[in-house]
Formats: sequence, structure tokens, C-alpha cells
Amino acid sequence: MTPNSDSRDLERDSIGIMGIVFFVIAAAAPLTVVVALFPVIIGSGNGIGIAGAFVAVALVLLLFAVGYVAMSKHITNAGAFYAYITKGIGRPMGLGSASLAIFSYNAIQLGLYGGIGYYLNELLGKQLNVHLPWWVYSFTAMAMCLWLGLRRLHAGAVVLAVLLTLETAIILILDLGILFGDHSVPASQFSFEPFSPSATFSGAIGVALMFAHASFIGFEGTAIYGEEARDPKRTVPIATYIAVIFMGVFYALTAWLIINAIGANEAVAVAKDQSGNLIFWVSDKILGGWATELFQVLVITSLFAAIVTFHSNVARYLYSLGRQGLLSQKLGSTHPVQKSPHVACYVQTAMVAIVVAIFAVLGLNPYDTLFTWFTGVGAAGIITIQCIASIAIFVFFRRSKVDKRIWHTFLAPLLSVAGLLPFLYFALTSFDVLLGVQGALEVFFMALLFGSFALGFLGAFYLSVRLPEKYARLESSLGDQV
Repeated sequence: MTPNSDSRDLERDSIGIMGIVFFVIAAAAPLTVVVALFPVIIGSGNGIGIAGAFVAVALVLLLFAVGYVAMSKHITNAGAFYAYITKGIGRPMGLGSASLAIFSYNAIQLGLYGGIGYYLNELLGKQLNVHLPWWVYSFTAMAMCLWLGLRRLHAGAVVLAVLLTLETAIILILDLGILFGDHSVPASQFSFEPFSPSATFSGAIGVALMFAHASFIGFEGTAIYGEEARDPKRTVPIATYIAVIFMGVFYALTAWLIINAIGANEAVAVAKDQSGNLIFWVSDKILGGWATELFQVLVITSLFAAIVTFHSNVARYLYSLGRQGLLSQKLGSTHPVQKSPHVACYVQTAMVAIVVAIFAVLGLNPYDTLFTWFTGVGAAGIITIQCIASIAIFVFFRRSKVDKRIWHTFLAPLLSVAGLLPFLYFALTSFDVLLGVQGALEVFFMALLFGSFALGFLGAFYLSVRLPEKYARLESSLGDQV
């Protein structure tokens, strides 16, 4: 520990542009998106227009990123959304959004624990005839994630770099196989219809846009690592743009190639028939059985990489709130050597462990319940926060006048609100599709979503009445002063 270090500070200058990029793209779990969400979008969404849907979503998120990174130049705080929204539209909305962010990131991580337990159980059962309860794998992954979370941030970035490279590589191999392999489609027969407006905005476009947006979740985490980044005023904006552009191009091109590998006329029927095995069916056809087995292994590492990122996100939100005294101040401390938010890491792990244990005791299917339910409600929560943040960024620059660039502080934030609101509408009105639930369960998860926001929102008013001095300090202790 250096003489000037503080036991309440995160490690400064510990991660660069590509380290942040690895964290945020790993959160999106590109291979899991291709394997698990592509079949849903093609079979139940806008069909062959999947490629255009990814382009549309990427463009909206780029608009969001313009205002988001402009804000990052003025506020550097591990609370990210919380800090931005508080500065823009006030402490009640900021605390409500912080509470919703913690719930949403935790929910997504919970779903991923269900997914990794399910896929590991399937893989080891079929390949090695090892049959252990799914929750054994989930808790093993949880212990490994905690171990990484307690280390220096750089250690996690190295692991994610390796895992993300592997999952990206296998998708690129499939893409190249479709283009140049023995079973490739002749170039003259490639159809660009998947990018056309008529295909993009056909079918159940709401379902397509909703799941396409979910495929990018995590990119907004760039600002969370601002306090630990080298030259955050430069690093966070570059990392944000790299992440959005990379994922947009990667998803759109891969979707386009897969549609052409199947055949535009047959794609929807094949997707409905093959369902979750669609990508394995394509890889068998293009590359052979070895690729399918590799896909099945790398889906698991993809899920683990995403788990590590969401763990880091939640831990830093808890750390930020603890540092301000809104939660236990112990959460706002860091390890004297590793400089990680170690108490927050333990608390975050305990939060998800309790829920995973409940699902294990009840004997519920981890894929149909834990994975589907919680990743869905978490995705809806992140869309909600992005909408609120876009409004807050717009208002912040109208009030502060610290940045007078019209595009960055006025037009782009306004357009991002207009673009994100339809995503939010589709998410909130299609809970039955997003989560696969109806009736009482649908109401329950909707209550969890809005209840988590209300908890922070009403808590702010409680503070203003009972602890007015602490409430008054909230906005002035968010990092940079503007």
C-alpha cells in the first residue's frame, strides 16, 4: 500500500481502454447472445430482418453514448447512472435509479448463474457422464467470481480478455466458414434483404428490438470504471464507442451470414424447428461436429465472463452508496492491498447466493425459471435506467452550461430518449414474452421492477426529512465538481 493510498479509495490508473472494453463486452456475452437470442429473434421476432434490427438498436445506443460520454467528462463516479441522474434531475430520481440498477444487475447475474448451472450440467452429463445438481456448478462459479472480484481490477480484465477472445474467435470461425468454407454460400447468392427496412420492421418488431437491445446490456458499464481508469476523461468515451460499434457490427454481420447460410426463405421455419439448437445446426452444416462441441463449451465460459462483469458492476454501486453513507459505510471501504471494494463483493455474492439457494431447495429448473425470469426483468430495468439517464443528461446540460456543443448535449440526448422509449414500451408491455411468465408471476416481477426503484426514490424523501444534512451532502459528494 502506498503512503498516500486511502482504504476507502479504489485503485487509480489500474485499467486502460481495452481492459474496460473487455469488461463491458463480456457483460453482453456475445456467444450466449448468438446461441440463445438469435433463434428467438428470427423465429418469434422480425425473421430475416434480425440484421437490420441490430443496426437500428446500435444506432440508438450510439446516440445514447454521445450524451453519456459527454457527461463522463464532467463526473467520474463508480455509481455511474446514479451520479449522472442525481446531477441531472435530482436526488430522489438518482437514488431510485441506483436502487433499480443494483436490482437489475443482480437479477441479470442471477439469471446467468442459472444458465451456467444448466449448461454445465448438460455438457458434463452428456460428455463425461457426470451428474451433479445444477446448483453445485452455480455455487462453484460464484466462488470463482468472488475470488476474482476480490483481486485487483486488472486481474479480472486479463481473465475476461482471454474468455472474450475465445468466444469471439469461434463466432468469427463460423462467419468465415459461411463465407469461404466448403459448404459456403456462393457470393452471387448472398441476399442483403436482412438489412432492408421492409424486413427490419416486419413481423413482431417489438420482440426483435427488445431482445436485440438486451444483447448490448453492459456497455453502459464503462463509466462505472472511471475512478479506476487511466485518464478517464479520454478512456471512458473511447471504450464506450468501441464497445457499441464492435457489438453492433459483430451482431449484425453474424446474423446476416447465418440467415444466408440457412437461406432467407427457410430461415424462420428452421429457427422455429431448431429453436435453441439453431446455431449448433448451422455450425454442424458449415464446420462439422467439432465446432458444435466447442460452441457448447464456450457458451459456459461466455456466461462466466458476463457473471464476473455484473458482479463488478453491482459491487461498485454498493461501494459508491456505502462511501456516501447511504448504506453501511463498511461497503465504502476497499482492501488495503488489492484496492478492491471487498466488503461490497462479499455482500453482492451473499445477495445472489440466497436466491440461488432458494431455487435449488424448491427444485426449480434453472433455465426455465432462474435464467429466463431474472435476465428478462434485469434487461427491462436497464432499459428503464437508460431512458431516465438520457433525460437526466439532457437536463444537466441545459442547467449547467458546462458544455455548449449542440450535438453532444442537446440533439443526441433528445434523440436517444426518442429512440429508447419504444424499447421501454415494448419491454414493459411484453413481459410475458421477455420473461416467459403470465398472470401472478408477471405481476410479481413487474412489482419487483418498480418496487426496487420506489425503494430508493422514497428513501430519498425519508433522508430529506430525518437526515437533512446527509441528504444535502449527496449531490456534492459524487466526484468531480462542475
